[in-house]
Amino acid sequence: MYKTLIRWRLREIMARYNIKSKDLASELDISANAMSALRKAKTMPRIDGLALNLMCNALNELAEDLEAPITPGDLLDYSIDPKNPPDADKVFSLIKRKRARRKNLLKEQENDAAHESKLTPERKGVA
Repeated sequence: MYKTLIRWRLREIMARYNIKSKDLASELDISANAMSALRKAKTMPRIDGLALNLMCNALNELAEDLEAPITPGDLLDYSIDPKNPPDADKVFSLIKRKRARRKNLLKEQENDAAHESKLTPERKGVA
């Protein structure tokens, strides 16, 4: 079973500092639905550095009883996993993916050629 290594903690941060979803959505100028999706995400959503920076700035502005600034590190929780989790080579290895794609293409071509060679003698006998 694949284990989640990076957990998104926006919901926890919002609860800790009494930040309401509608206030954060308004501050970030996003819809309530988009804010809900961000808050409920269990894994790191696909957001770029600029969006993460804007989110941290908004959280810091809205937070109550803030002792230290909220940083991107506060929004993430990381768990260590084995060095070679299953499918790890599929994630980063472009070369392996290209080789696998080429191998599959060659197999398909061989299958097509074998299929055609089986059909060819029948056609000769019919003509």
